[in-house]
Amino acid sequence: MRRRKRTKRSPRRTEKPTGRKRLRVGLPALLIAVLCAVVSLALYSETGFISKPIPSKSISEPKKATRKARTLDDVLAMTPEQLAQLDIAEMNLLCATGLPGAEKIDISECLATLDLWAERVRFETERHLYRLTDPRYKDHAEHYKHSEARFRAEWLIAVLQQDIGLHYHAGFVPQDVAVPPFKTSRETFLHGLMDHDDPRKAFGGNCVSLPVAYAAVGRRLGYPVKLVSSKEHVFCRWEGKGHPNAAWRDRFNFDGAGNGFSIDPDAFYLTWPRKTTPDHVELCDLLTSLSPAEELSLFMSSRGHVLRCVRQDYAAALVAYAHAARLWPESCQPLHWVFTMNGKLLERQRAAHPEAFRQVVARNAAARRAAEQSQK
Repeated sequence: MRRRKRTKRSPRRTEKPTGRKRLRVGLPALLIAVLCAVVSLALYSETGFISKPIPSKSISEPKKATRKARTLDDVLAMTPEQLAQLDIAEMNLLCATGLPGAEKIDISECLATLDLWAERVRFETERHLYRLTDPRYKDHAEHYKHSEARFRAEWLIAVLQQDIGLHYHAGFVPQDVAVPPFKTSRETFLHGLMDHDDPRKAFGGNCVSLPVAYAAVGRRLGYPVKLVSSKEHVFCRWEGKGHPNAAWRDRFNFDGAGNGFSIDPDAFYLTWPRKTTPDHVELCDLLTSLSPAEELSLFMSSRGHVLRCVRQDYAAALVAYAHAARLWPESCQPLHWVFTMNGKLLERQRAAHPEAFRQVVARNAAARRAAEQSQK
């Protein structure tokens, strides 16, 4: 049987599809694409490729500091309510004015620098905050104990130390070694962290000035950061109980005075960096979150230390310690230094006027004896 021979057909003329034809062809493809996207989204969400919503609102812009005082006298004349409105960095820097090592201090420029640091911390913290809830970073969430407050506190320290370059000016002093006397105000006030355009090349800070930097930047971001004093040390505390942001309602100590970050209970600071006792804690009002007036007291004590150690200006140091005692009456620490400075000034008077001092002491002793005999 012979096969039928095929004849070539002339090619069909192609017609452009009409709108109705396009709809019939495109609609099924569109439905399939949407269905695939929904299935993929569900699968990715369950397997951990899609993170859950961030637990709290992001910080839009750090709060910038505005000058509220021009001189240290202005600060010392403020009421507790006015001190509460004063930026902690401005307070600290004004307490350093006139001290050795603070001759070139520019407070407005320092405050602007802190504003820039706060923006850097905000940016880095917000862009990594997803790790707290993303299932791919379970170890991160466990490290921070699923606490946004702890996450923010640690990133505050990490960015300021690692990215910006804040550092301790000297090595750690062992417990059995006395703390060396101050040689400059840069050791214990904020400007020591800012005396170079590159903070890594700046003089550095200590366990008083570094916590102030952390608090100043943290407060610009709205963080409830307080200063806390222990024996010869200052650290930070996240005091977020009752905070309007539920994700920040936490309370813990955090420290970044050296290299790194740590969270420790109050009991830890009974033995580190200096050993102390519960009665000393009570008498000196240690381990309590400081009020703005008590923060000013702390800075005035630092001012007194620099005047005492660097200039040996015991009279000016006495004035600084007296202000510190007035601002923090619950603590015996400033009173101790008031008593010490009185002794130093008395020794100077005795050395300058030995004979007159001897006669005064003799007359006073004779008067006491006569009074005792008259009572018998």
